[in-house]
Amino acid sequence: MAPRELAASDGDPLTWRVRLRGYSALVGGDRAPGWLVVLLPVGWALWLAAKGWPSPGLLLALVAGGILLRAASRAVDGYFGAVQDALAGRIARFPADAELVDPRLAALLCLVLLLVVASLVLALDPAAQWLGASWTVLALGYILVKRHLYLAQAYVGVLAAWGVPMAFAARLGTVPALGWTLYVAAVFWASACATWRAMAERDDDLLTGAKSLAILLGEVDLIGQGVLYAGAFIALALVGREAGMGVWYWAGLALALVPTALAFRAARQRDPDGCLRALGYNGWIGLAVLAGIVLDFALRAKVVAA
Repeated sequence: MAPRELAASDGDPLTWRVRLRGYSALVGGDRAPGWLVVLLPVGWALWLAAKGWPSPGLLLALVAGGILLRAASRAVDGYFGAVQDALAGRIARFPADAELVDPRLAALLCLVLLLVVASLVLALDPAAQWLGASWTVLALGYILVKRHLYLAQAYVGVLAAWGVPMAFAARLGTVPALGWTLYVAAVFWASACATWRAMAERDDDLLTGAKSLAILLGEVDLIGQGVLYAGAFIALALVGREAGMGVWYWAGLALALVPTALAFRAARQRDPDGCLRALGYNGWIGLAVLAGIVLDFALRAKVVAA
């Protein structure tokens, strides 16, 4: 039985599971690397802002906020972007299993997610509130950017890394120079991650009329990726120097170079599967950096205590 038929079979216990697959795709539930690109920099920022283990409440609030921000941005782009495409006469870029999504419920889901995000942001420091409001405006702008600008993946990087200044603002009430340097690193890294996916979806983007950095770079896309990763690691090195990080931080950065190299190896043929494998390695890059930060502060605290 086809998914559409399953979705239409009221009372069938499988119906809701099949429908949920469509709504999961709408909020990006089928794209695990995207969640890590949003959440891991929040961890980097919180540990650096707190100079050690952050308060559990703040950690939980920002992780929940990051998850909801990501879900809201995907839902808004998936639903309202498809509406805009239809009005403009373009092929709609809607999530997989779109036939399982009720347009009215999709619109309601977008509204609910944005309201929940707004309530979380209002509970934070005023500086974080302003940053949260700015993110919302930028996220809505992405619907236009991805259809009219080739630098859409850089814009994705700006949005995905927004949790970094928010974490500093929520913890310190302001965003110091260290926070903005870390934000630059996260923007470069998230932009590179988004470009791997754009390389995998290049043919689909050309068909639908969407713009991407992969299309702009063409045959020099891997060189462009090298520039983005170099920018991320240089910024992370500046963060380590400015924060006075120790050997474990630098070991984490060195370890992060391994999955970076594996990503380039996986994508060297530029085939969609290879590019998606390259994207998958980025979770290990972010985790290596986070592990270096956490271990550096944890072992430094033990030395001081001794």
